[in-house]
Amino acid sequence: MVTENPQQPRFNHEEWIDQLSQFWVTFKEFMTEFLKVLKILFQKGKKEAWKEIRSSGSKLQKKDFVCAGILLSIGLFGDLILILGLGVLAYQSFLWLQNGIWTEYHLFSVFNYFFENTEIHQWMTNPESWIGMQKLLLWLLESIPVSLALMVPGFSIAVSAAGIFFAALIFRFYQLKKM
Repeated sequence: MVTENPQQPRFNHEEWIDQLSQFWVTFKEFMTEFLKVLKILFQKGKKEAWKEIRSSGSKLQKKDFVCAGILLSIGLFGDLILILGLGVLAYQSFLWLQNGIWTEYHLFSVFNYFFENTEIHQWMTNPESWIGMQKLLLWLLESIPVSLALMVPGFSIAVSAAGIFFAALIFRFYQLKKM
């Protein structure tokens, strides 16, 4: 039989709820002030950054715009490839929702479209030598979906171009700032 010890302190729920509500009020006041200060600092920083960008922008040369245009074009090309891959995947999903059967589009169908009636196509269908290489290529072309083959390189090209663009932008900004 368990007996209660009258000297043992008991948990007071009301006191705990009062402390929690006081903490919540203090936390809300802190966050309100913190966001005000953060907004002021952001506005000051934005004004200073805009001044720096405007002063550096007047020093840009024709080659800077050409390089930026090339990098942006490469990035847009990567985005286009990525969107094509997503479009193929969306089309496959649409067909699946409509029929309940997943339609597979492998790289081999694209290979057949581009290389039909060529020597490499004849070698892929009936190899006389390098049979192991043909089996490896055939396995890759039959197992990789077209959507993945478009999305991965498209994303890689777009991200690489964006990274190089921003790195070049920051490098050129500091180069012009030193002048």
